[in-house]
Amino acid sequence: MSDATKKQGAASIGVEPEEEVDLKELAALLIKHFGHHEGLYDLAFQLQIATGAIGPNKDSLLPGAMFGIAGVGLKRVEKLGMNTLDAADVNPAPKANKKTVKPKA
Repeated sequence: MSDATKKQGAASIGVEPEEEVDLKELAALLIKHFGHHEGLYDLAFQLQIATGAIGPNKDSLLPGAMFGIAGVGLKRVEKLGMNTLDAADVNPAPKANKKTVKPKA
């Protein structure tokens, strides 16, 4: 991630992250975590939305909404998109070990 992107993101929440991953890296981590070895996946977010009067003080309230991230996961998709990852590339299936049998003398 570029320094400009990091500074922009950090400024929006007021906290400088110590470590972070971009969205594709997060999707790759989840593919490995869930043990997927095939298929196309996009990152998915579960959001919670609340509406109400929002403002800096009681005299300046306006109708508004707040969004919270309730969960992060993977969505299997059929077509490649801009942020789609192929599990076969990210987390290849382990190769089967071929056991060799030695003939007895």
